[in-house]
Order: sequence, then structure tokens, then C-alpha cells
Amino acid sequence: MNHKSKQRILRNLLAVGCVAPTLSGMSTMARADEKDTQQWTLVTVQKELSDKWRFYGEIQPRFGPDLTGGSGRGVERILNRTAIGYRLNKKVSVWQGYAWTPQFKPTDLNEHRLFQQLLYEDRFGKTGFINRARLEERFIEDAGGTSFRLRNMVRVAHPISADRKWTAVAYDELFWNLNSTDRGPKSGYDQNRIFLGVSKQTNSKLRVETGYLYAHFNRPRAASDRQVHAWVVQLAFTP
Repeated sequence: MNHKSKQRILRNLLAVGCVAPTLSGMSTMARADEKDTQQWTLVTVQKELSDKWRFYGEIQPRFGPDLTGGSGRGVERILNRTAIGYRLNKKVSVWQGYAWTPQFKPTDLNEHRLFQQLLYEDRFGKTGFINRARLEERFIEDAGGTSFRLRNMVRVAHPISADRKWTAVAYDELFWNLNSTDRGPKSGYDQNRIFLGVSKQTNSKLRVETGYLYAHFNRPRAASDRQVHAWVVQLAFTP
């Protein structure tokens, strides 16, 4: 694939990422949204097991709701993920994973997930590019069935310092429910996340990333949709 073809693909994928926020805005116009401020902390570990096999682990507590005030502050939920990946070539890998994502606020809710993902990693000049497509099988307490969800993330990272240790980061991730459950998720648009931040490679084994995340949640069974403004901090270890 030549450089011009790569640039064309990158422009098309970023254009798709811009459509989702527009759809979110149309939903917001239809009814007033519930607004929330949160803090998300991610601790991730990714390790090369061999030339082909890779391991990934993650714990992600989310603090909220409404960090600006109110009585509901605390840990809203904790996401625990682990996965094994197999590298098809230098740019493409396939993954199988499991997640346990207990929710504590506003009510206790237990969820287990299986997921499969296709990860594409490339560079366009100095800019790093990732496209991650993930299929989730969600087993949600009292949902009345298994929920299948497709999510796709487009991420770009560009160095902003001469030594390339500091990087500007942006990504967009769209979530789409593939089916409806009796009392849980309904088919169609589920949520969209947009992130803008910076990343610092502190040493060969640790990268620190922080920034602002906006998330829009479609809630067809509730009186209003939900908007979350979150400060995100990630510690990414590569031992």
C-alpha cells in the first residue's frame, strides 16, 4: 500500500468518526440530556509472550457520578479486562478476551463479557494510527438475554516534542447494539466517545496518558440520554 493510499484511507476513517458526534447531537436536540462529570483511571499491561502471541490486562475504576458535587460521588463501576492476542503480521492482530464490569452506582448491576477484536496498527509518516473493531457478548444481570455489541475505535497519535516522548492523542469510538434484550440494551446506536489528550513515554516500560473524554449514551428505555465529561488518566505498562 503506497503513501497516498494510506492517507486516503485515514481521511475516510476520520470522516466516519465525525459522523457519530453529529448523530449524537441530533439525539440531544430531541430531548434534554442528563449531564455528568467523572474521572476514569486506566492501568493496563501489555506483554509480548512470543513473536506471535501477546497478553493484555486492564483495570479501570470510574469515579462519579457528578464529581462537581452531590451525594453520589464514589466508584461508579470497575472494568476488569484480559485478553490474548495473535499477531497475523506486523500490522494486524486478532484477540479473544473476557471482561467483568460490576456497576455500583446508581444501583448494583453485574455484567460479564466475552469479546473478540481485530486490531490494525500502522504509521502515516510521523502519525501513529490504530483501528480497533471489537465484538462483545454481554451477559448483563436481569437484562433478559445476551446483548451483542459492536464497537469501533479510530485513534491517531502525533509527536509534539523533538525527542518524540510527548505525543498528542485523539480518538473516536462508536458503539452499536446488534440486538435487543427484554429489559436491557436495545438494538441500534448505543454510545459514542471522543478523546483529546497528551501522552508521555516516561521510559521503555511505562507510558502515561491524560486528557478529556466526552461520551454520549443513548438510553431508549430512560426519560433522557446521558452525557459524560470525564478526565481520563492511563498508566500503560509494557514489561
